[in-house]
Amino acid sequence: MVEFTDYQCTFCQRFHMVTFPELKKKYIDTGKVRFVSRDFPLEFHSNAFHAAEAARCAGDQGMFWEMRDTLVANATKLSPDEILAYAQSLKLQMPAFRSCMDSGKQRDAIRKDMTEAGALDINGTPSFLIGKSTAEGVDGEVVVGALPLEAFDQKIRDVEVRR
Repeated sequence: MVEFTDYQCTFCQRFHMVTFPELKKKYIDTGKVRFVSRDFPLEFHSNAFHAAEAARCAGDQGMFWEMRDTLVANATKLSPDEILAYAQSLKLQMPAFRSCMDSGKQRDAIRKDMTEAGALDINGTPSFLIGKSTAEGVDGEVVVGALPLEAFDQKIRDVEVRR
């Protein structure tokens, strides 16, 4: 399961606060589903690209998921100063984090995710590619929206039947 997300998207926030915990417990933690996060910052969200960079820069220090969770939980509070405060609260090595953010070293990877989303005709968030892993990535179906767990249950069952 590949999610294309925008950290400033309130629908993405709703998915992660309501549906994701149960999805994680039922499928990810049990090893039935592998969850991959991809960036798809929407143009009209002025802080989304910067937030995606912050998650990846935190990832350089092994703190991607912690930063990601913090950013998602604070989708309406993602100014550069607020993001720096989140990095400090996660006890990141701030000189390295700032250097990463200032260098733009994560921008190409984010743009690559955006290009992949475009190739899948994804134009909104959250969007998910649900299917089976292949050597090229994931062979599956795109699902759009902050849907309830039941909708994901059905899509995951559909993939299991096709195997």
